[in-house]
Amino acid sequence: MKIMMLTAATLPVYRSQLAELLMDAVIHNALTDYQPIQNREEAATYFHSLRDGLAKGERLLWVGCDQNGVVASIQLEICTRPDGRNRAEVQQLLVHSRARRKGAGKRLLAVLEQEAMQRQRGLLYLDTLAGTAAEAFYRAQGYSCLGELPDYACLAEGYYCPAVIYYKRLFRVNQVVRPIAS
Repeated sequence: MKIMMLTAATLPVYRSQLAELLMDAVIHNALTDYQPIQNREEAATYFHSLRDGLAKGERLLWVGCDQNGVVASIQLEICTRPDGRNRAEVQQLLVHSRARRKGAGKRLLAVLEQEAMQRQRGLLYLDTLAGTAAEAFYRAQGYSCLGELPDYACLAEGYYCPAVIYYKRLFRVNQVVRPIAS
């Protein structure tokens, strides 16, 4: 599998394949929070909406490709708040059903973590639906469970389900933060 970081300029080249990847995840219930996406056009629109964040450097997007095209993707949202320059959020790890359990997700996550370290983001966090196989995957990659959020994601069936927050400290920030005087 070849891994590439996309930019705002290269995203349109892969948008159709990314839409197919997202639709595969929806069809195979890998992303129940994406159930409202009904077709490839809506999926392509979602990926098109990422261009501004990619252009500003607030979001990073990688794809994993095999001989048949895009089989996986992952995103990293860089926290731009002054009090959050040490952290970033892992988002939307997608692996096509034909490529699951072959190491694609693990490889993409490792590339994302390496880039996060290069950008001085020592704390990564993510959310995933509670009770899914994703929890075991993230724990196996060294992520720790912070806790559960009730009623977090609305499923297509119209009910809400809990999500779980995970984090991983890539390195400890050595800077001491002094409390604000009151």
